[in-house]
Amino acid sequence: MIEIPKTGRVGTLISSSVKNIFESFTGQISESENLMIITRLSPRRLIRHIDLNSVDFRWLSIEDSVHSIDPSLEHVNHLVNSKILENEGVIWIDGLEYLADRQGFDAVHSFVRNIVDSVGSTKWKIIIAIEIGTFNDIEIAQIIRESPIINVKAEKIYSDEEIIENENEEISNKEDLDVKRIKVTGLKLLTKISREGFTQKTLRERIIQWRDMNLDVSILEPALKFQNPDDAYKLYSEVEELVRIAVELDTRLDILKDRGETAKVFAYKYRIRQLTGLDEISRIVDTLLS
Repeated sequence: MIEIPKTGRVGTLISSSVKNIFESFTGQISESENLMIITRLSPRRLIRHIDLNSVDFRWLSIEDSVHSIDPSLEHVNHLVNSKILENEGVIWIDGLEYLADRQGFDAVHSFVRNIVDSVGSTKWKIIIAIEIGTFNDIEIAQIIRESPIINVKAEKIYSDEEIIENENEEISNKEDLDVKRIKVTGLKLLTKISREGFTQKTLRERIIQWRDMNLDVSILEPALKFQNPDDAYKLYSEVEELVRIAVELDTRLDILKDRGETAKVFAYKYRIRQLTGLDEISRIVDTLLS
C-alpha cells in the first residue's frame, strides 16, 4: 500500500519499478477519486491497469497521439497549475528522468519546488514517482527536501538518513557520483523464431528470455491468446524488431559510457528496455557520438 500525501502536499515515491508501483497505486484509488496521470508509460501499458476513459491522462511523448503532451517542464507545470485551480483529487507524475535528460536536473528541481508551492493552498495531492537508478543520490536528496518520501509497505526505498549520509559521502568524493545505481542486465540478440518453429510454447519461452534481460515485452503477451497463429507471429515479429533495435542501441550506449557519459547512459539503458522512444534515443545517441 502506498501512503498517499495529505491534502496540499507533494510526496516522492521511490520504487524499483514505476510500472509495478503504478499498478499498486491504481489498485487503491477509488473510482470516485478525481485523478490526473502524467506519465512516460504508454497508453497500451496503462490500459491494463486503469480505465483511461475515467481519468485525465497525459502521455509524456513526442509521438502524435490524442493522449500525448509535449515532454517539457513548462507544459507539465502549466497543466498541473491549471488542474489544481478547482476541485480536489490526486495527481500522479512520473518520467522526471526523461525531462531531466531534455532540460537538465536544475530545471527539474525548480519544477518540483514550483508545484510544491502551487499545491499548498489547494485540496490536491501530488505523487512524484521515481525509479531507483534514474537519478544519483545527490539529486534524489534535493528532490526529497522539497517533496518528502512516501512510505510503501513491503517496498524498499531510501530513508532520509540514508540519503543524507550518501550525499555527504558523495560531496567529499566527487568520483563516486554514480554509485548505487541499479545494475542493468546486458542485452543480447537471440535467434529469431522461424514461422515453422513458432508455437505457444516457443513464444512463452522467448517472452521469459526477454524478461530475464529486463525488457518490457508486455505488448507481446496478448499473442499467447490469439486464435490465429499468423496474427500471433506477426506481433512477435514486430516486437522482435524492437528488441533488435534496443540491443544495437545498448551496444552503442556502452561506447558512450566509455566516453564518460555515465549518468545519461543509465537513463537511456533503462528507457530502451521499455521498448518505447527508440528512434528518439537513437537520434540523441547519434548526436552524442558524433
